[in-house]
Amino acid sequence: MKLLLVNPDYMRYSSPPLGLISLAAYVRRECSFLNMKFIDQIPKDEILKQIKIFSPKIIGFTAVSENYHFVKKFAKEIKNNFPNILLVLGGVHISTSPESFKDSPFDFAVRGEGEIAFTKLLKSINKNKGINKKELNKIKGLMFREGDKIIDLGLSEFVDKLDDLPIPARDLLNNSYYSLPTISTIGGFDPAGCIITSRGCPYNCRFCSSYVMWKRRIRFFSAERVVKEVEILYKKYNYRKIAFVDDVFTINKPRLRKIISILKTKPFFGKIRFFVLGRADSFDEETAKLLKELNVISVTFGIESGSQKTLTYLKQGRIRVEDGINAIKLAKKYGIMGGGFFMLGSPHETIEDMQKTYEFIKNYCRNDFAIHQTVPLPGTEVWEYALKNNIIKKDFYDHPQKDFVDINSDLLLSKEVSKEEFEKIFYKIKSLHINKTRKELLNKVKNLRLKHLLLFFNPIFRKKASKLKYRVFKKFF
Repeated sequence: MKLLLVNPDYMRYSSPPLGLISLAAYVRRECSFLNMKFIDQIPKDEILKQIKIFSPKIIGFTAVSENYHFVKKFAKEIKNNFPNILLVLGGVHISTSPESFKDSPFDFAVRGEGEIAFTKLLKSINKNKGINKKELNKIKGLMFREGDKIIDLGLSEFVDKLDDLPIPARDLLNNSYYSLPTISTIGGFDPAGCIITSRGCPYNCRFCSSYVMWKRRIRFFSAERVVKEVEILYKKYNYRKIAFVDDVFTINKPRLRKIISILKTKPFFGKIRFFVLGRADSFDEETAKLLKELNVISVTFGIESGSQKTLTYLKQGRIRVEDGINAIKLAKKYGIMGGGFFMLGSPHETIEDMQKTYEFIKNYCRNDFAIHQTVPLPGTEVWEYALKNNIIKKDFYDHPQKDFVDINSDLLLSKEVSKEEFEKIFYKIKSLHINKTRKELLNKVKNLRLKHLLLFFNPIFRKKASKLKYRVFKKFF
């Protein structure tokens, strides 16, 4: 049986689809009957050509809310051209917004963690040489149609022990794309490998869909497994920069100590620069020391706002503005760049609250911050607020939306600020990126090497830079 897995985000992001390659590795191990192909970082027309050549029985897609409209539109085009191919959708969007399935071209959806439910679906189709609805009704996490009725079997089963999962199938990626220099100027221009070392989050921020997907349950890969994946990225894929992209990497200190202890036995210890995300209220002196020992050069916190009132709303009173200040200062004390993610335009936020965010960034992390408009994500309290106040409709993500690095004044969630005021303060904050010192800019230029300059003659690099530069400049400038 032929299976095609598709990453639809052609040159949209610089990091690989970690969830999709984790799924690919699992079904490759569990389904020996599969002839599987993986499509990554190629244009839409080429994908259609490869579908015609490969002639799969099933095509699997993944989508977040931001790209759902494009994925849905592309899937419709595939269905029109290849009506007998079964289309399956997974990812965060369908997991948190199951109503999207109704008017979609997908034959099946997998909600929640994909490995177990998707594997059961594949095995059932292979065993029965087609669709056995009675059998499919027993697969937790599956959505499909029975006549005019939609069957939604809820969220899928969790993998209890994450170490049981195989290493993500990076061999299936278009690695010539991900190995190109990064446009980020932190830590030089060499590309960074990415690892997820946990799943879930124990917190319930009002704007985040993580708790909808994971039910505030967190599971960690073991220290041994994390080091094994680091070693693969270093030796097989030649990465010298690695980002741990899970939101709560720093909260498990015993595991962090063990990761460092095992890495110290490796000949490459100290030769990799790491980037991590941290939680400000759990970031203490010991954690900072451990990160320094690990050779972390940047830790970014979800600070969200410089206003305690806004922060209390967004984080449900679990964190203080002072926690963010202390975390950034502590990181800098140990020679680690401390930065923050911030949101603007949240419910009940005033112009005074927004000004406090400006002052926070200006005073504590103007050299490493990202500012975004607060957007409603399905399943969150902010989403319910936006629906209740007629700011959006339930099918909001079924239609084209502005890029999330843009701002959309029509999507402003605060009633206390005018659209004009919001745009003015938003771009005022972004201007802090531009007003950097000459010395900082010169230091970044010094990171350029001949190997980077030669890549300007590489057509893939030029196309990637062209595709990404709009998003990057919008994000930072």
